[in-house]
Amino acid sequence: MQPLLAGQVIRDAGAGKTIAWSLAALVGAYLLHAVTDTGGLYILERSSESVLLSVRNRLAGHLLRLRIPTLESLRVGDLISRVTLDSTVVRNAVGSSLVQILTGTITLVGTVSVMIYLDWVLFSIVFVTIAIAASAMLLVMVRIETASTRLQESVGALSADIERALTAVRTVKVNNAEDREHEHLAELAGAAFTAGVRAARLKALGNPAMHLAVTGSFVVSLLVGGVRVANHQMELSSLVTMMLLAMNLLIPVGDLFNGSVGLQQALGALSRIQATLALPAEDVDDALEGRAEAGTKSAGTTIIKATENGHPALEFRNVHFSYDERTILKGVNFSVPQNGHIALVGQSGAGKSTVFSLVSRFYNPDNGDILLRGRSYADHTRRAWRSDISLLEQNAPLLFGSLRDNLTYRQPELGDDDLQRAIELAGLTDLVARLPRGLDTPVGEHGILLSGGERQRVALARALIRRPVLMMLDEPTAMLDAETEQALHVTIQTVRKECALLVIAHRLSTIREAETVIFLKDGRIIDSGPHDELIARNANYQQLVGAKG
Repeated sequence: MQPLLAGQVIRDAGAGKTIAWSLAALVGAYLLHAVTDTGGLYILERSSESVLLSVRNRLAGHLLRLRIPTLESLRVGDLISRVTLDSTVVRNAVGSSLVQILTGTITLVGTVSVMIYLDWVLFSIVFVTIAIAASAMLLVMVRIETASTRLQESVGALSADIERALTAVRTVKVNNAEDREHEHLAELAGAAFTAGVRAARLKALGNPAMHLAVTGSFVVSLLVGGVRVANHQMELSSLVTMMLLAMNLLIPVGDLFNGSVGLQQALGALSRIQATLALPAEDVDDALEGRAEAGTKSAGTTIIKATENGHPALEFRNVHFSYDERTILKGVNFSVPQNGHIALVGQSGAGKSTVFSLVSRFYNPDNGDILLRGRSYADHTRRAWRSDISLLEQNAPLLFGSLRDNLTYRQPELGDDDLQRAIELAGLTDLVARLPRGLDTPVGEHGILLSGGERQRVALARALIRRPVLMMLDEPTAMLDAETEQALHVTIQTVRKECALLVIAHRLSTIREAETVIFLKDGRIIDSGPHDELIARNANYQQLVGAKG
């Protein structure tokens, strides 16, 4: 519209007419362009931010629900880069690239149509030069997506190794490995730089070519048009309009090129996002898995302690399990009575941690059945099953935030009475009293501002708040001094009044605390009973415990 109005101003002036109205229309067209451009930019930015929010929410939710075996095979830093970096690239495509392509196409079609209508000879000159440059640009586009994908993968690898180094920064420092880690990160940064330079080089090859073609066509058209005006074959107003239209081609052509580059980059990022969303996730609210998926429910020779009040808290019936081709559990049978205290003992690789993983529903058994209060895991959703169990890990991971945030992690709206009960049961009363801000005191990243024993007690209180049927403890005293260990043992005996305990035991003191010891070897239970009886009758157990003692 603007070039046409500019030509009208010249025609009015040449005809001796007033130019006030045509000039006002031209100014109005520019003002309307500015207003719509401003409003459109805001709408686009808001829409693209909405897309970014949607992608990040979907990715974050999916990552948190990935199956444990899947998560264990991936690098956390790379997954983080997909939520942050790759999603931003997609956002830019929505807010910029796609719009550039759409508006560029509309503007290009409109401009070309007007140019053909006004003077097809001059348009032919413009078309030939731009078509040559466009052909070269298409060849570049084929390679830009590949280069962009490599760049995003390089940045993902860099993010993953930065996360690895910072997570273990104490280990890095105590081993004087800062320089070695820095050198490794520099290599990854260099690889990302190389990938970025390659993508930039490809982009640089196309953009100037298009601008040169448009500018060259403008100069040639001006020369040809000037001759035609001098020979009275063309009006001056039409030449001015054609030249303005030719210059205006820079905008849509540039938009098409930049939009195509951005779209190719987004396709690379989108492929990584789609690959992430395709990873298998567990559904904590899944429908009941059915007896067919529960495996063969045969009960072989069992080590079962019946309870006076009905079913045991936990029961394994002839459970078999394998990681890929590696068999871990081979027909395991045992039970944990209500308010019972059972210890799992065995060499590394015997299957103790696998038992915990199965009870936590990170995996399902290949065959056999696992029951909680007499009901099979196949009759529970994961969410319902996990509501009745708690897991106290050996390193007792705490989350960044306050002590209160960690204690009420599962139930943020927990009442003060229930919170105080858990604090007293876990022996945290003195700690809360000592802390400068009480329950609102920050615990630091991974609870680093608390001692190992304090972290264990906080994790224990957090688990107790759930009032579980069964609590699993992975050698809770492994990293504690003797005094703190003894205090925690007293606390654990108090906890036993609240729920059943299943403990992976390494230390002799932890083993002695249990009512029954289950001795695992090569995925089988080879003996069980009180600690003193096993010592007396089982040479293998005596050797194992003697080595630990």
